[in-house]
Amino acid sequence: MIQPMAPVSEVPVHALEDLRDLARAELEGIIIGYEEPRDLLLVAAVAGGHVLLEGPPGVAKTLMAGAVSRTLGVQFTRIQFTPDTGPQEVTGTIVRNRLAEEIFVPGVVFTNVLLADEINRTPPRTQAALLEAMQERHVTVGGRTHWLPTPFMVVATQNPFEQQGIYPLPESQLDRFLFKIKLDYESTAQEEAILRVPHRGLTPDVLGEIRPLLDVARLDAAQRELDSITAPDDVVRYIVEIIRSTRRQPGVVLGASPRASIHLLSASKAHARLSGRDLPTRGDVAAMAPYVLPHRLIVDGASPDDVVAAAVAAAR
Repeated sequence: MIQPMAPVSEVPVHALEDLRDLARAELEGIIIGYEEPRDLLLVAAVAGGHVLLEGPPGVAKTLMAGAVSRTLGVQFTRIQFTPDTGPQEVTGTIVRNRLAEEIFVPGVVFTNVLLADEINRTPPRTQAALLEAMQERHVTVGGRTHWLPTPFMVVATQNPFEQQGIYPLPESQLDRFLFKIKLDYESTAQEEAILRVPHRGLTPDVLGEIRPLLDVARLDAAQRELDSITAPDDVVRYIVEIIRSTRRQPGVVLGASPRASIHLLSASKAHARLSGRDLPTRGDVAAMAPYVLPHRLIVDGASPDDVVAAAVAAAR
């Protein structure tokens, strides 16, 4: 677990537009390559959304989640999902003390950033427990509702090449992820650079060098600032046209939902603010659509990525 730290005065963040550039500088030499996934994690954090990272083992999914969390200055917790991981490990459980009083022991979701490693290796009951936390920002244990800390974000990982002993995420759970980000192997030069990063044994010895740029209160304030932004009418119409166009494309069995349009708007606003602009534009929407929409589509004989690209091109 990475505990939150007080922001370092030498790297103050006075506005959201500072965060991306400062985070890039802070993580340089720690996360080698993967500039776009790293920036998207920041966008998701500001938007208050969850992220699904998909890629083969060993491409720094866990390192990236932990490093970005460290720059945010919030509490980070990791759970390794396995077929025998139970719902109570996620949500918490009720125990009795010596006086026979019932006491709630919180599960791993009681954190700011939860890394759910290999989420597709845990059974549906455990996935459902996490789904409640992701959507409602609370869990129900023993008939009582327990609210999660604010902010709360899930970064889940899965290996697309693993075929045995997995439980594919249902559409309802995929729809709760703001982004699905696909990671692949980096270039030869970047793989050489990875070998030059200081290691302690087999593990990169770098997380302790990261200075937090925010804290819980300032990240929460950033999210509230985003909520107060009203998008221009042409941007709202553009989003709706893209969403509706996904439902009309050839090979689409199930297009994007109204929830997808809300997520696309939130991502576009966060992308705009981190780029130093007060209001989102159609360009922000087009930039975020490939990460917000494909994993929500059910297609037959078509590529979700191609469907989204066609929907964006067709929207006016």
